[in-house]
Amino acid sequence: MLDINKLKISWFFKEVVLEKWEVLFREWDFDENIYIVLAWELSVSKYTSKAKDEAKILAYLEKDDVFWEAALNSSNKKEVNIIANRKTVLLSINAKQWLIDFGKKYQEDASNLLKYIIHLSNKRLSEANYLITASYKISKEILELQEINNKNIFLLIEKIKEIIWVDHIMYYENNPVMENYITLKYDTRTKWKLLNEVKELTNNNLDLLDLKIDNYEIHSQKLSIWNNNLWFLVFLKKDYKFNESDKKVLVVAATSISWLIKQKQLLDEQRDKDYMNN
Repeated sequence: MLDINKLKISWFFKEVVLEKWEVLFREWDFDENIYIVLAWELSVSKYTSKAKDEAKILAYLEKDDVFWEAALNSSNKKEVNIIANRKTVLLSINAKQWLIDFGKKYQEDASNLLKYIIHLSNKRLSEANYLITASYKISKEILELQEINNKNIFLLIEKIKEIIWVDHIMYYENNPVMENYITLKYDTRTKWKLLNEVKELTNNNLDLLDLKIDNYEIHSQKLSIWNNNLWFLVFLKKDYKFNESDKKVLVVAATSISWLIKQKQLLDEQRDKDYMNN
């Protein structure tokens, strides 16, 4: 079992402290260190424009995460940006210069470190496979829809519930009449029933405690199109805490449903225009 304290007191590992928003490295930087997060959190992002003025967050690194283990056998330029979300403490070791010497002096600890890196790598591969598989299945279901209407959206929600392994999904729409209110339109616990239960938002967010749902772990996800928060999905799962991998899949599900709901909205608006013109 990996003992972080033994690494900390080793001469071979160096402590790195980053202030909030401080950059550890950016894309195309060279860095041959392996890092272990001791406290707090970093974000992993990638530029989405050639001008490098926009970036998309891909993941977060938290306590006990190991990253840039690729330095063990590669000196390639970095492919992502690593930035501290708050004051963060890391351990680092140069994979080329010091890791071999550390292994010679502390064989058991070096072996445990490599085992831990392999464990994390396998876990990340498993999570990536889950995300890719879920994304493919959801996309396939959307492509097979014959028509975009409420019935098919609700059917898609039922199918997504099975794809992402949650017990239930609740779907809320912004209330078109009352500002800062949303309406529960569908709940898989009451299958195929069109609902109209109204809830008030708190600071433009859904208060999960106000839902008064017992015996379920709850996670909510805003559905947004073009920076407009239009709807909410609430995911329920019994006796299970949503981890970061689960939340990534929930974002994929929410994004897919957002697109579909927006298409329905545009179609409804066009149909109303055609009706008025005729």
